[in-house]
Amino acid sequence: MNLAALKTNKPLRNLAILALATAVAVVAATVAVVTQERGVRVKFKPEPLYQGLETKLDQVGRITYTLGRGLRGVEKITLNRGADGRWTVAERQNYPAKQDLVQKALIGISELVLYEPRTARPEWHRNLGLLSPDDLGTATRIELFDKSGKRMVAFLAGKVPDQTADARGKGMIYLRRDGENQSWLARGRFPLFQTAQDWLDTSFIDIKRDEIKRVTLWAGTDHPVVMSRPSKDVEDFALENIPAGRVTRGAPVVNGTATSVVDLMFDDAAPVGSLQFPATSPSAVIETFDGLRVSLTMTGGGGALWAKITATADPAIAVPGADMKPVEVRAKMLNERLGPWAYKLPQQAGNQLTQSMDLLTHDAGGQQ
Repeated sequence: MNLAALKTNKPLRNLAILALATAVAVVAATVAVVTQERGVRVKFKPEPLYQGLETKLDQVGRITYTLGRGLRGVEKITLNRGADGRWTVAERQNYPAKQDLVQKALIGISELVLYEPRTARPEWHRNLGLLSPDDLGTATRIELFDKSGKRMVAFLAGKVPDQTADARGKGMIYLRRDGENQSWLARGRFPLFQTAQDWLDTSFIDIKRDEIKRVTLWAGTDHPVVMSRPSKDVEDFALENIPAGRVTRGAPVVNGTATSVVDLMFDDAAPVGSLQFPATSPSAVIETFDGLRVSLTMTGGGGALWAKITATADPAIAVPGADMKPVEVRAKMLNERLGPWAYKLPQQAGNQLTQSMDLLTHDAGGQQ
């Protein structure tokens, strides 16, 4: 298109003028929006998501996380505070929760600060991960209730922006108050775990390596595997009942199996009555120098190995002169805490606790 053509062709000239006017209008609108957003950001002063919440945390009796799974619906995690002040996970029949983790959640939520305003247009919430779980979104709704059941706090948490942190090193997250369209870039950190088992207190047997005297796998069968050591001063466990013509695969293998319960944590928990433990179930027995005997009876379920646990105090396995009263108290506490439950074992621990003699030894004339 040239100037001469524009001068002689009136329709073409009008079209060019209209295009120019449209372009100017778009630029002006863009400048206005950017200027307005900058003005809002300059004027906005960061403020707490919930003013004064830090003074009311002792009033919280229930925490709920409603997790949006998109087309898969929603999943809920409910944390309840008992009369004793201890937190439990409702979706796991009120199994004890990690107390320090719940405290981190409460403190983290109370410290959330609205840092910068973002969109108030509902159609853009999805882009920030803030579409409600009830609308097939992926946001997580976090709610705090007081001990009477009155809702104290309700907001939706969305995406965590990539590589974002303020000058203090605090993380950033998109969120909006439940029922409000205005979204925010907020500053702070709090747990956003996606499954109920993430909240469980996964420490359970709590036996230290230097306590272990003897470990028997496949206890009560015709082919038990027994590993022991005479005193705490002896580092390596000996495989007691090696069949003729076979030798151990080495101290690291035997030691690893004998100490597989040290610092053991579980993957999930369920009421012990919800699983069946046949008489033929594999069993592992751990005995300590002070006279504690812990038995794990195992069964399969859901493609994993589960264990129920019992503890007893036996002076016959204790060192001479040992005071059995503390051991009896410990056994009683273990039974009260662990007895009502079955525990899903990590795969590696399950494999080690069901090792056979064939797996721990090899033919004396062959190679390992």
